[in-house]
Amino acid sequence: MKKNKTIGIVGLGLIGGSFAKAAVGAGFRVLGMTRNRDMALFAEMEGAISAVITEKELSKCDIVILAMPPAAVLNFLRKNGDKFAPHSTVIDICGVKRAICPEAWRIAKKHNFEFVGGHPMAGKEKAGFRNSSATLFAGASMILCFEKTPEIEHLAELKAFFLALGFGKVVKTTPENHDRVIACTSQLAHILSGAYVRTPAALEHAGFSAGSFRDMIRVASMDPALWRELFIDNSDFLTGEIDTLIGNLQRFRDAIANKDAAALEKLISESAELKQRIDAKRAIRA
Repeated sequence: MKKNKTIGIVGLGLIGGSFAKAAVGAGFRVLGMTRNRDMALFAEMEGAISAVITEKELSKCDIVILAMPPAAVLNFLRKNGDKFAPHSTVIDICGVKRAICPEAWRIAKKHNFEFVGGHPMAGKEKAGFRNSSATLFAGASMILCFEKTPEIEHLAELKAFFLALGFGKVVKTTPENHDRVIACTSQLAHILSGAYVRTPAALEHAGFSAGSFRDMIRVASMDPALWRELFIDNSDFLTGEIDTLIGNLQRFRDAIANKDAAALEKLISESAELKQRIDAKRAIRA
């Protein structure tokens, strides 16, 4: 992608700030806006954006990244759909897609810009611009959802843009498939971590914990308002994953309670084999 493109970032938290820093590092001109004007000015002073803009100046941007929660994305599009430049590309980066894409595509069609559903597979436990990083997306996947099959040139242009920001690959999928898979790979992990830290013995971990404990509790530090919205927006797929997890836990629990060594060893062996299959698929797709 040509570096003379102007990139707009709406929302300068952890993810939006990281997009801004990565885009500046890749040589793009970056304009930013956020509800906290002081933070926007700080981002400008830090060199993460070239200038602070308002909604009226969105037409200056060739690509606009909406780094906000799902409901905020839709509200922003409803209020400002007429302010984007014709034929510009607007991309949200929320963790759900079915709750956003259908209405966003309708708004985009009405105002003659392109909307693409996006989701960067990267993050940190700590939120906010001050924790953002130009290298946050290094080697990560960027998931994209299009209303219709994109032209090869446009897809290549977007792919080049995200690779320039440090992403390792661009994955094209549908909103439904995104939400189905992400319920397992992201949301269920957060639910499990949140449930795990509620065990009273977790508070007594000092001197008794190592890597497995740290891995299990890492993503329990969630933004309550954001993750509440993501969980509810994907409730059907997520509750299905939770039910499956409960069933698997019950099988382990029953084998342990019954001191059924054969059943327990079989479950452990099957889990190890599944882990190997997961690792093998990951290696193939890397």
